[in-house]
Amino acid sequence: MRYVHLYFTCIRRSILSRLEYKKDTIVALSSFFFSNLCSLAALYFILQAIPALAGYSLPEVGFFYGFSMLPIALDHLFSDEFWLVAYRRVQEGDMDMFFLRPVPVMFQVFAETFQPEGFGELIVGVALISVCASQLTVTVSIGAVAVLCVGAVFGAVIITSLKVAMSALAFIFKRSGPLLQVVYNFSAYAKYPLAIYPAFLRALLIFVLPFGLFISLPVDTLLTGSHDPWLLSLAIIGCAAVFFALAVWVWTRCERRYESTGS
Repeated sequence: MRYVHLYFTCIRRSILSRLEYKKDTIVALSSFFFSNLCSLAALYFILQAIPALAGYSLPEVGFFYGFSMLPIALDHLFSDEFWLVAYRRVQEGDMDMFFLRPVPVMFQVFAETFQPEGFGELIVGVALISVCASQLTVTVSIGAVAVLCVGAVFGAVIITSLKVAMSALAFIFKRSGPLLQVVYNFSAYAKYPLAIYPAFLRALLIFVLPFGLFISLPVDTLLTGSHDPWLLSLAIIGCAAVFFALAVWVWTRCERRYESTGS
């Protein structure tokens, strides 16, 4: 309970510090909102020229795109500070302040920043899902809804775990931002049906960097019923548990290698 209280105290401080510059906050929220709208507009114009993509209609592809934004947005809200760890906090020596406090370093990084820009992604994602769902004629089951919820929540855990593990490498190499960016960019492939990719890329997106596991397969379950929703839910939860445990292990091992630097 002490850590829960401490976490929310830090989050409150982070929000208040952001709201200190109200115009900056509004611009940031608006920029994320409109950048996602521009991406959606580009997708719309592409599919106007190609009415179907691997047999999927425009509303179905839009549903994939909208759902992919949910776990990414949840991750963005709570773990954005790890980008700074990967890119500059270790290299510039800023991590010293975290190591001097009598609180676990990873906890401090999680509690350091709350990014309200993630709400823009959530709003756009939910709106896109709603619009596309209204144009689809599919049988909605409890299992399909459950696997979508599991994919959104535990998918965010998997994304965060990848972010934690990649940013931890900065303790050894001083800067791991480019590597984290490469891994994170693979999430863009899961915004579209896996059927459009060759077999090796589908395997990569399910078994190695499992963005397809918690984004594409749950949506396919709703649209085509091609997977058992309960087994898929268990697979996603199990994958999230394994990735989070590995991320904590990698962070702990790399944290021991930390050396202060200011260059």
